[in-house]
Amino acid sequence: MVAEAIQLDEDLARWRDATAVLIAHAPADLDGPGAARVHRQVRTACDQVLAFAARLLAQVEADGRWSAGGARTFAEWAAGQRGSSVGAARAEAALGRALDGPLPEATSAVQAGRMTLEHAAVLARFAPTSEARRAALASELPDRNEAALVAKAQRMGVDEYRRVVKRWAAAVDSDAHELEHQAACAAERLVFARRDNGVTFEGFLTVEHGDVLMTALRSVTGVPAKDDTRSTDERRAAALTDLARLVLDKGMSSGGAQVRPHVSVHVSWEAYQKLAGSGTGEASHGGRGPLVGPAELDDGEPIAPSVFARIACDSEVTRIVFGPDSRPLDVGRAQRTFTGPQRRAVIGRDRTCRYPGCGAAPMLGEVHHVRWWGRDNAPTSVGNGILLCWYHHDLVHQRNLAIRWEPGGWTFRRMDGSVVRSLGAPPGGPPDLGQVSGSPVLARRAAPGAPPPEDDCGPGWADGSQQGLPDQGELVLAG
Repeated sequence: MVAEAIQLDEDLARWRDATAVLIAHAPADLDGPGAARVHRQVRTACDQVLAFAARLLAQVEADGRWSAGGARTFAEWAAGQRGSSVGAARAEAALGRALDGPLPEATSAVQAGRMTLEHAAVLARFAPTSEARRAALASELPDRNEAALVAKAQRMGVDEYRRVVKRWAAAVDSDAHELEHQAACAAERLVFARRDNGVTFEGFLTVEHGDVLMTALRSVTGVPAKDDTRSTDERRAAALTDLARLVLDKGMSSGGAQVRPHVSVHVSWEAYQKLAGSGTGEASHGGRGPLVGPAELDDGEPIAPSVFARIACDSEVTRIVFGPDSRPLDVGRAQRTFTGPQRRAVIGRDRTCRYPGCGAAPMLGEVHHVRWWGRDNAPTSVGNGILLCWYHHDLVHQRNLAIRWEPGGWTFRRMDGSVVRSLGAPPGGPPDLGQVSGSPVLARRAAPGAPPPEDDCGPGWADGSQQGLPDQGELVLAG
């Protein structure tokens, strides 16, 4: 054994010298085809060496003397020795155990350069995971043994090979596959954590639940507008929120009842007045005047002015008056800014999100006040409402876009007066607003090029009265 160790040390020294000679070459001296040829050979050699390293790590684990150092697990010990992550050390040790155990064909294939180490890692991850699967690997049956799986690795990429091996594992041991599924179900989780400017979350779903979620996200994401510069990940994140809004807006979680409010925002009357009087649609807290607190969620988390403006634009408002000891003295009635008939009328007229180039379905948005209803006595009416999807409703408030009805349709303007793009009327000309979704909402048809009608298709207050807001206390917006 001493002689073997000496020989191995000499081989390692030669290998290090050869590596130093190799990496001294400048890749820039090679053309594309030449670099690709060298790359293939280097990657094959690296796979061979790394497979040998994994087998060495498995030998260290089997020896057991590593535990004398006080590490709780071998993966933690190995990670500490090489400065890697615990997960990477655990995966390398598992690969080494498989290559020196139930996967001799894969070991030979990697050593001969006929199989990549990544293919071998896939095989080690899913194949020798039960007695029935190990028996199938060692069998002489050409449709299921290890030799057949190794041969397939040479004909396909790693992603496709992973699917093939997983199907093989499910086929040769369905009982183990069912147990793995049950374990995955038990491991499902979704954890939320509040951060400075948002919420992070991480979790795990079974394959089918993940597929359901991804399919739903794709259906909600749709095709981006022409000027939508968000990345795929950003649009997917917005789609996840849209899914939640869709469930809540349609009352899908409460027996079909149409109960839209689902987020409560607490704001002082002073802050609400600032928002109502702001020419930009935002509540500014700067200057030398009295400091006005921001709008807050139920747990006290402050929200951005543009978010406050967007929620206030289409929400229920409840007045709560507090006494000196912070005890509620009076709770007013809820004011819904757009009634059900009004919403149906706006949807019947606009059909889709009217932001230039969007066209999102009505179920993915809400009605925006073209003129702020708390300023200049702007009415809560069909003529003062426009259908916007959730994303573009936020965008309008964030960028303080001005919206006007001009001959032919809605026009969106930036703060410098430039036009985002003028949209024409909905397809087919001005829609007949006499009937929307089977409910009579307006009695007359809009004339071509005429502004949206100002009909107020419902009471401003939930109980039918038209009372104004109080001059003190706190408001709770549910949107």
